[in-house]
Amino acid sequence: MTAISVKLRGITAGKCYLDPNGWRNISVRTHGWETIESVESVNPDIILLDLGLPDMNGFDVLKQIRNFSDVPIIILTVRGDESDVVRGLTLGANDYITKPFRQMELLARVRRLLTKKQLNGEDLSVTCGKMHFGSSIRELWIGDTLINLTVSEGRIMYMLMKNHDKTVSYEELSELLWGDYYPEARSNLKTHILRLRNKIEENASNPKLLINSPNRGYILKTTD
Repeated sequence: MTAISVKLRGITAGKCYLDPNGWRNISVRTHGWETIESVESVNPDIILLDLGLPDMNGFDVLKQIRNFSDVPIIILTVRGDESDVVRGLTLGANDYITKPFRQMELLARVRRLLTKKQLNGEDLSVTCGKMHFGSSIRELWIGDTLINLTVSEGRIMYMLMKNHDKTVSYEELSELLWGDYYPEARSNLKTHILRLRNKIEENASNPKLLINSPNRGYILKTTD
């Protein structure tokens, strides 16, 4: 397995935790642009990303990587404000962990993301009425209209399309995106759903396609 760990100074705690657990190819990068270049050349299995970098904002690193790669990314940071968490997840991070963090929890989240990555192998032929994917889960077509999605939005839509007209629970969606269900999962999911509604609904404030299933999850209705 190959991991890239991005930190402001030296070897991160994340590297120290991963080393004794079977990881033998861990690259540490201290700057944003070298990280982006490394992801393109190395194609790592996972990235641990700190937001505090000397040359550019960690969120900008995340955005740049998501322009060309679906590699799992875990943000590790001291920044625990809800706005930062929501921004990171919205930009495509698979998980967001604030420091100080627990070693075994980090390892569990890493393993869960890697297992999910190995098992995903999305079948892009899945459809729901007029909805279908293009060359990746980031390209959603509704009829002749192309809608560009983030990786997280694409994964949500993929699961909803596979289970169209059925409730997909908060727990299922949370585990899909972050490997676990946690107290803030519903509010973070709501942010993703609102963004999706703005993209696929004629009137996001009166959704007809992506519907709430009260206290349970969400339903994607088959389009005509």
